[in-house]
Amino acid sequence: MKKILPFLILTILTINSDAQIISRFTWETNPTTAVVGANAISVSSYATVTKTDKKDKGLNPGNGSNDINLVLEGTPFNVPAIDISVDFRREESQATFFYRGNYLNFGMNNGYLGVSFQLVNGASYTAINSGDAYAIPDDHSFHNYRFNYDNNTGIAKMYADGNLVYTYNGTAGTTLYYTGAGNVTIGKDMDATGRNVAILDNLVIQKYANALLPLQLLSFSANAKNNYAVLDWNTTQEVHVTSFVVERSADAAVFAAVKNINAANGYSIVNTYQFTDSMPIGPVAYYRLKMVNDDGTFTYSAIKSVAVAGTSKSAISVYPNPTTDYVTIKMTNAAAGQYHYTVSSITGQAITSTDVTLANGYNQIKIDLTKTTVKGIVVIHISSVQGNAAETFTVVKN
Repeated sequence: MKKILPFLILTILTINSDAQIISRFTWETNPTTAVVGANAISVSSYATVTKTDKKDKGLNPGNGSNDINLVLEGTPFNVPAIDISVDFRREESQATFFYRGNYLNFGMNNGYLGVSFQLVNGASYTAINSGDAYAIPDDHSFHNYRFNYDNNTGIAKMYADGNLVYTYNGTAGTTLYYTGAGNVTIGKDMDATGRNVAILDNLVIQKYANALLPLQLLSFSANAKNNYAVLDWNTTQEVHVTSFVVERSADAAVFAAVKNINAANGYSIVNTYQFTDSMPIGPVAYYRLKMVNDDGTFTYSAIKSVAVAGTSKSAISVYPNPTTDYVTIKMTNAAAGQYHYTVSSITGQAITSTDVTLANGYNQIKIDLTKTTVKGIVVIHISSVQGNAAETFTVVKN
């Protein structure tokens, strides 16, 4: 059973009270095996596990002057707030505990403990560097070093054996920045000067359980105005949000995208958005927001309905369906404007594509399908050039 110094037990319990472990290594069996989280992708072929001065085992660079270079897959560490704790025995002047290039670099430089990291707020990011915060004892004994950043407060701290040696006071709600960051390297520039002794032990990397809350949709409304459907929404805590996709439906069941609006981002501010649909489906149109994050995940808002005077179910339609030669788009347009339609097969093969100018009121667009050999389901998509209206239909061509 691995023994841990009393102050280390206190430190770990304090961290765990408000954090979730991403990765933990105690190096009791082999260099790449994790106690919590994924095993390492690779490590120096010279690295090994040997006894430490604490009577347990730790990570040893091995014979010769070869850096440990324990590589961990980076994605699990893309967290807004982080806490890193490690036991280290100094045998050299350069040694990096946790390395992701300029994104986050925690370790020893010329015998001094230091950290550099990047923070993002909205579209901009800031590079922070502690400089030489603490002279690491060259006593060939293990000591505990810890760095944490709390995005809720914007405060970063560094400790040596539980004693605070550095504080950064930033902006509350600002997250760590990882766009383009790669894998994590543990033990970069760490070779123990070829002394073949264990120099790393008890690595714990965690994220705060109370880390930055996701996007909050403060309000979302849809109202009729001058035969248009006007959507308004307010948000806060926008971080790593890519866009808002406005989706529309005639039956509140099947939705289609109408407009993509880029997110403004910003954690502690309120962002206001508006979209006007000049071609609503009548007599009642249903709308929802698809809120997309930069990692591809998304959530939906509640569904809102709008009853627009003067519209009907036939406000836009395609006939005949099925057809053998021509189809006609029939629509009642709330405002004059430029429109673009495309026709393609169900597999995406382009059939025809045209720009048209439509007047205010009733319009018909006749589409010739006699020049294509495609049969079966064809897809017709029409949208305004201004980007405030779109509709997609499927037609069977015999």
